[in-house]
Amino acid sequence: MLHPPAMGGKTAWGVSRDTVQHGTDDPEEIRRLKEAQGSFNQREDDRLHRLREMEKNAHQIVEERRQRKSSFDPMQVSKRGDVDAFRKQQEEALLKMQEMKEQKRAEKRQKRLAEKGGKPKKEKKSKKDKKKKDKKKDKKKDKKKKKEKKKKGKKRKKSSSSSSSSSSSSSSDSSSDSTSSSSSSS
Repeated sequence: MLHPPAMGGKTAWGVSRDTVQHGTDDPEEIRRLKEAQGSFNQREDDRLHRLREMEKNAHQIVEERRQRKSSFDPMQVSKRGDVDAFRKQQEEALLKMQEMKEQKRAEKRQKRLAEKGGKPKKEKKSKKDKKKKDKKKDKKKDKKKKKEKKKKGKKRKKSSSSSSSSSSSSSSDSSSDSTSSSSSSS
């Protein structure tokens, strides 16, 4: 009975195959399978032999490792190259990839537009131009907010004065006059 490797059985490269051959099988394939199984068995025997040798020399191996561990100095470990240079190289590679991606997108857009018969759009501008546009947009937003605040202030004044004139009761007139005078003074 064949067992999987987890149960102590042997298979070529961890894949179980039927070793039973039929008359319709390819003889060349059978020969290759036998050679592969033979080389696997040879490697397995070599590995087991090395393990037995290590068991015989276990005491010596442990002593060597203790000596290496005691003489190890972490400050002597050299860095593998300059970290900053590596970082720059990676950033440059990422930027190139991004530029190529943008180019492909632009080409696809132009191709689609050409198929539809439309005019090709202008290519996107660089990041610097985008930053400038963002700054301009922020300034415009700030101006709009200031205008809205001014309009709200004017609306309050108008609404408070109109409410005082439209009130019919005298008590509401006096209360609205006091609110309009306080809002107009501010």
